Amino acid sequence: MPATSAQPEGGSRYQAGRRVTLIAAGINLFLAVIKFAGGIFAHSQALIADAIDSTADLFSDMAVLYGARQGSRAPDSTHPYGHGRIETLVSVFLGAVLLATAAGISLRAAQRLLSDEPLLAPEPAALLVAVIAIGLKEWIYRYTLRVGRETRSRMLEANAWHQRTDSISSLVVLLGVGGSLLGMPYLDPVAAIGVSVLIARVGWELLWQSVAELSDVALSRERVAVIRKTIRGIEGVQDLHLLRTRQAGPDALVDVHVQVNPLISVSEGHRIAEHIRESLIADLDEVSDVLVHIDTEDDQSFERGRTLPLRADLEAQIRSTIAGLPGADQVRQVMLHYDADRIGVELHLPLTLAPDAAAASALAEQLRGPLRRLPNVADVA
Repeated sequence: MPATSAQPEGGSRYQAGRRVTLIAAGINLFLAVIKFAGGIFAHSQALIADAIDSTADLFSDMAVLYGARQGSRAPDSTHPYGHGRIETLVSVFLGAVLLATAAGISLRAAQRLLSDEPLLAPEPAALLVAVIAIGLKEWIYRYTLRVGRETRSRMLEANAWHQRTDSISSLVVLLGVGGSLLGMPYLDPVAAIGVSVLIARVGWELLWQSVAELSDVALSRERVAVIRKTIRGIEGVQDLHLLRTRQAGPDALVDVHVQVNPLISVSEGHRIAEHIRESLIADLDEVSDVLVHIDTEDDQSFERGRTLPLRADLEAQIRSTIAGLPGADQVRQVMLHYDADRIGVELHLPLTLAPDAAAASALAEQLRGPLRRLPNVADVA
């Protein structure tokens, strides 16, 4: 069934993610080169640390590109819920890379601070490189964040904040280099450690969120409340229970039990379920699929009704009980209504069996009496 929401299709999501990631990769490659060159020739360890971060960004961009490509693939026989979790796995990888990068930078900076060798003050050229890096990183952050929000890609949004962290780290480099030029050379390796702390913080948050998503974490309370409100507002819904949500990459999956009038037809219950699915997909951008279980009662207690017989056994018992009574051989249909631990029975007979209302009532009472004595039968109509 086609969705009526304004969600981007998988192909357009991938194209948008691919374009912004390739642009970011090009910028990171340029920045890595000028930072390494500037750090070496201008004697700035903070700038070299920032260059290492930009190099890690380049590999991260390639991972994001792979995740966007794989995550946009349509569901298939091996991945019936889609490939969104591939984006989540890439996010886990990005978080681990960031933590490893931060640890390496901190170790090298600490070794330099504790070394007996004199600290070299960086050259003024390092300031220019840091200013260029700040400007470019801030621009790519804003661009990537906008595309990530438009395509509902947590992976792209995480990469955007990674770019923003790089912009902040370049600002720290700028302050460290500036302080070193003013006669405090220890500020350069201190700035490198500061950069590593910022990188580690983003890496940890990204890793934590992605692992939580892999463990089927639910949507936020606010989004779940919106889902409840949407379902309760649909005609025919009496109540709902066992509402479950989980995140799968950029998408969210919803399972819910909905209680409806027990006397409506199966087809009407199915139509209510389809309307719930259509409404949630249309109204909530992140929801990509909804599984609705139609109930006639609150079945959260799984023990209720488990011992009740199914149609084949019960109908045979009903027909055997009324065999030989007037009209028993004319019963056209037996309707069963399950309600907790009780069953309501409806017998459909032709009108020609009763010439008037009094005769119909008498016939019904003759059939009703024996059936009421059957186990689990609560009412007969």
